[in-house]
Amino acid sequence: MNMKIAFKTYGCKANSVDTDALHGEALKRGFEVVGQDSVADAYVINSCTVTSAADRDARLEALHFKRQNPLALVAVVGCYAQVAKDELLALPEIDFVVGTANKHRVLDHFAEAFDSAEWNRDRVEVPLGYLPEYFPGSRNSRAPVKVQDGCNFSCSFCIIPKARGRSRSLPVEKVLAQVDEAYRQGFQEIVLTGIHLAHYGWDLGTNLMTLLAKIFERQGPRIRVSTLDPFEIPDEMIALLGREPRFCPHFHIALQSGSDKILSGMRRIYKAREFNDVTGKIQAHFPRTFIGLDVIVGFPGEGEIEFAETVSCLEQTFWTKLHVFPFSARKGTRAELLPEKVRAGAITERSARLREMSELRYSEFLASEVGTEHDVLLERPSHNQPGFWLGHTENYLPTLSKVSDGAEKKIIRSRAVETRGERLVTEVV
Repeated sequence: MNMKIAFKTYGCKANSVDTDALHGEALKRGFEVVGQDSVADAYVINSCTVTSAADRDARLEALHFKRQNPLALVAVVGCYAQVAKDELLALPEIDFVVGTANKHRVLDHFAEAFDSAEWNRDRVEVPLGYLPEYFPGSRNSRAPVKVQDGCNFSCSFCIIPKARGRSRSLPVEKVLAQVDEAYRQGFQEIVLTGIHLAHYGWDLGTNLMTLLAKIFERQGPRIRVSTLDPFEIPDEMIALLGREPRFCPHFHIALQSGSDKILSGMRRIYKAREFNDVTGKIQAHFPRTFIGLDVIVGFPGEGEIEFAETVSCLEQTFWTKLHVFPFSARKGTRAELLPEKVRAGAITERSARLREMSELRYSEFLASEVGTEHDVLLERPSHNQPGFWLGHTENYLPTLSKVSDGAEKKIIRSRAVETRGERLVTEVV
């Protein structure tokens, strides 16, 4: 099959893994994978539906692809397709939609459509998510391994449980095999990822702690973990990770709000003080760790008092950088029906204030790292500065490293000598 195919991915790291799997399978089947700006015979949009903006982006991308090649087949797969297939099927530029359970079969659907004048455009099934059985490779210098999909919680603002179904986990043995295979292929860093990573193993009679311990028992790459909620980082996990030199001291925590009233409205099952406690314990074990936080601004009921509580919570705790999300009600969620909507202007003003706080905190942390040594994963050469490579430290600070013999996926020991924008400039020790 001498067909050209292009992929566009939106959303989370789990979606990126799914596209890695599709990318590898397309190559095995004889497709020529081309860039998204190329004229292709088939286009796959791996969609996200966390926000209305993500939905809009997928629709616009489909229109762009069809204009790029009116004769091409365009498929929207994933979360947006799962929860809003009728909306997508109404658009003439979309040839078929595939949900989360069977997105890996999109290539089969293309093959059928290429051989037929008519085909079933609706390929959405019951939401079950997708867990690759084998390591699918990675288009990047670090290798994400998707160990879990779905979510058993019901946060009032989130549509993802409806899109991906209940939590499911990849058996421990298959996770270990994927980590081993990634290491064999030369990857020096693995990111354990999932839709709700801390749910790992609930369906298998095990848990994330057990999985981490088994990974660290064997030789392999350094390990990074994806997003956790504050109550999902117990003392035992901090102690385990603190003993492991292969653990990357980097945490991403879904705080969402520092107001207990708002957390309750969100149906989050923790209080702000739990976040304060856990970040203090993390700092005690990992003084130079990077802590990124997700914060939603303008959730219904967030008045000046509740926002002030969030600001106070953030001022009193240890973290590095905020990911600020202006609240946008998702159709089909409980939050869509809540009263006390926050006016758009207030959301914009509060978001700007938190972003300013984040920029200051991050710049201070970055400056404090000058003079320290790091293990830097090299990712790609800098296009603008010959002799320099872009990469990340073990604690997830972006770097610009001066090296004479750089190579993708290589880890170098280097010293931070200055900051440049949002990056550390490093030199090989």
